[in-house]
Amino acid sequence: MGKFVLYADDDVDDRACVQETCSRLGASLAVSFLQNGQEVLDFLQPLSTAEMPALIVLDLNMPKLDGRQTLKRLKGHPRFGHIPVAIVSTSSSNLDRETCRYLGADLYLSKPHTFTAWQTILQQLIPFVG
Repeated sequence: MGKFVLYADDDVDDRACVQETCSRLGASLAVSFLQNGQEVLDFLQPLSTAEMPALIVLDLNMPKLDGRQTLKRLKGHPRFGHIPVAIVSTSSSNLDRETCRYLGADLYLSKPHTFTAWQTILQQLIPFVG
């Protein structure tokens, strides 16, 4: 498996926060950003097993293919189902959490609003990348 994280979020500011937090932490996370679930599936399709990301992070609310739909397709796909998926969302709904767990999410985290909170989120993702 690859040693990078595929991060799908349509919010430019959130993507920038993740990138800035990685830089400030000196985290050894290589992150590739996409804007929606369809881009995730398109990105993964040509990759070999050795090139797959170590982790996929999804926002729930994205255009074209949202996080729930993407998670369901990933976990149901024979080539992608083994890749750990973390949900990072503004939704704190128990229904969303349970739905994502049912669909196969390995982790569900609430989207933070401060740099310190983003650090905590990234520290929870690092073990998946190894």
